[in-house]
Amino acid sequence: MLDDIRGFGFPFRIDPQTGGVAWASGDQKIRQNVMLVIGTRRGERPMLREFGSQLHTLAHNPNDQVLADVLRTQARHALLQWEPRVVITDAVVAQTEDSLHLRLNYFHTNEPVTGAQITFPLG
Repeated sequence: MLDDIRGFGFPFRIDPQTGGVAWASGDQKIRQNVMLVIGTRRGERPMLREFGSQLHTLAHNPNDQVLADVLRTQARHALLQWEPRVVITDAVVAQTEDSLHLRLNYFHTNEPVTGAQITFPLG
């Protein structure tokens, strides 16, 4: 169940009310985990070099349909590997002249969860 999912909040911060580490749980924690996997560059974590995605390497590629397909594929692969509790039902890329917007619709293996949206500016 989603109630069982609990961990440090992302981004890491101190809770001003308690003075301790801020925590997240349920839908919020799953969404934070998705954002963490997608937003972390592969090789960025010293003790876990394979963690993350390679989406940042696509920033200077031509903004075309091939890039959109690669973006969707790499996002799905990274989440399949690093957040197995999430099943992606749809990955939509909206392209403008200077950016891509990736919208992931997914659900938790037990309960539906809202999607995450990430923007990668190009140029």
